[in-house]
Amino acid sequence: MPNWPTLRRRRLARELNVLRGSIHMTIEEAAANAGISPSHLSRVERALVGVRVPVVRALLMTYGADAPTVANLVEVAQTATQRGWWHRYAGSIPDDYATYIGFESDASRIWNFELISIPGLIQTEGYTRAILRGGVARLTEEEIERRVEVRMRRQSLLHRDDPPALWVVLDEAAIRRQVGGPQTMVEQMQQLGTIANLPHVDVQVIPFETGAHPGTPGSFVVLGFADPADRDVVYIETMAGDLYPEGDADVQAAVQAFDRLRAMALSPNDSASLIQDAVKELA
Repeated sequence: MPNWPTLRRRRLARELNVLRGSIHMTIEEAAANAGISPSHLSRVERALVGVRVPVVRALLMTYGADAPTVANLVEVAQTATQRGWWHRYAGSIPDDYATYIGFESDASRIWNFELISIPGLIQTEGYTRAILRGGVARLTEEEIERRVEVRMRRQSLLHRDDPPALWVVLDEAAIRRQVGGPQTMVEQMQQLGTIANLPHVDVQVIPFETGAHPGTPGSFVVLGFADPADRDVVYIETMAGDLYPEGDADVQAAVQAFDRLRAMALSPNDSASLIQDAVKELA
């Protein structure tokens, strides 16, 4: 089973690193006290691997953590090992994509800018199939159907009891490009309108006449979380692989870019009118 990182593992890694640093202990010293290798502890602190609860307890004892901290981080360590629904698709989806699904499932806020396509969280099955068939990877029909299944499963988070706040900004190209043909696009635009009416969803469109904008380099997602201690995650899909820039400057640049994009876009009501016009042109 792939060792996909999770938000909880990132949180545990950060807290363990901070605690070790607070007492000025080296990785070698901490690892020796916990009975693990320095290289393993280094990977733990970078959230590259999970860590067993007894090791977490040993590390916390070494760092002199108080009882509330121990209770909190032991719970985090226990939940970090739990597998999400997407783990059953191991081998059917790329590891980077699985990592994204894990972060997305924990997010309380999703900001998504798309340059030429509809976001996966809003796609219909027909649109998804057309996107996958036209993509870079040459997938078999069986592989395509598995990925369609995954994408549809992802969308359930928009209808759960505590859905994340979804804010989507689309370049007009995303609603004009006929992916899968007119009928597929009509169904997709109708679904887009339906999702946009949910109380926790905002959809805006940047019209062609706006010209250049901060999203011209490409699509990206900013994921925010309920706990202020959990840093935003930025996700960028590229032909060379998925990227997760973690530097403070990179994350802030993405947040600022999204702020500018939604300020430049049409209002949600005007965007809905533009989407309706696009549907009429296809009918």
